Formats: sequence, structure tokens, C-alpha cells
Amino acid sequence: MFKELEQSMPSTKTLIISISTILVFIFGFTYWFISDLGWDLKETTNEADTVDEATGSSVDPARYVSDSEESISADGIPKESKFQDYIHGMTHQKVVAKDKWGIYQISEERIDNMLEVLEKVQDTNEEYKYQDFYVETLEEWDEGDFSNAVEVHNYIWDLNGGTIGKAKRLMTTEEEQKYIDQTYDKR
Repeated sequence: MFKELEQSMPSTKTLIISISTILVFIFGFTYWFISDLGWDLKETTNEADTVDEATGSSVDPARYVSDSEESISADGIPKESKFQDYIHGMTHQKVVAKDKWGIYQISEERIDNMLEVLEKVQDTNEEYKYQDFYVETLEEWDEGDFSNAVEVHNYIWDLNGGTIGKAKRLMTTEEEQKYIDQTYDKR
């Protein structure tokens, strides 16, 4: 009886080969599935993607917007979606969020330019759907009050169907300075 049982059982070598083949298949399928979703399996800490340990924010230099790119074009009015991108990107200087897409440094000039655009489009066919929200936000920022940055970030994030990178809180002064040094000085 033992001889029959021993003959019907696979050898240790066959078991190892079978298990190895199954594992290779599982890992290969998992890799294919994850890469098909667009996830990046590379190490998360490299020059292209660093995580600020103080804020937990991911800063990817590929997401930067060059200061040489005008925030408001001289020959026209940006679409509302682009205008939202500017405000949203500016909030990233002030808020703690896991991922940040679109980074625009806050400056008096940028705020003034954006307020001018809002004045130009007010009561015209080009007036933005969320005009009042933008005016209120930028007027507070123009006065140096950024206490609304988390709410502004998350409001625009919600409007755009955000799923990752919701702002958690305002950065401390030290966190913001570190973020500025790491983000804008690298360009």
C-alpha cells in the first residue's frame, strides 16, 4: 500500500518546480495588473519623487510649473479650469497633502494678476461659474490671510473629482519654508 501511495505522490523536485512556476505566474500577473493601472513600482525616494518627512507631502519636480510660464497670458483670459489650476497649485505652498499636482509659487504679482482677470470677466460672457469663490479667496490672500488654504484646496479638489491628495491641515511656518526651499529652489 505504501508503495502505491509513494508512486502516486510527486517527487520533491516536481513539487518545487510546480510551486516555483505558480509563484512566477502570480508575481508576473500581479506586476502586469499593477503596471496596467499605471502604478509605478520604482522606489519612491529618488530625484524625481521625494517625500517631505515633516509634512508627508510628495513633491515631484515633473509636476512643477515653470515661473517662465506666465500665470495669466497677456493676450487672453484663461479658461476657468486653468484658473482653478492656478489657485489649487498655489494652495500647495500652504497645505499638507499626500500628493500635490500642479505647483505655483504664491506671489503678490500672481495674486494681483488673477484679481485683474476676475475684474475683466465680471459681468461678461466670460465670467467664471465660481467667480465669487475666486474673488473671496484671492482678496483674502491679497491681504496676507491664507487661513482658508485648506478649504480652498479641498473645494477645488472636490470640484475636480479628487481621490488622492486631500489637504489635511495648514503647514507650520517652518514646514512651509522647508517646502519652499525644496520645491522652488530646485527649479
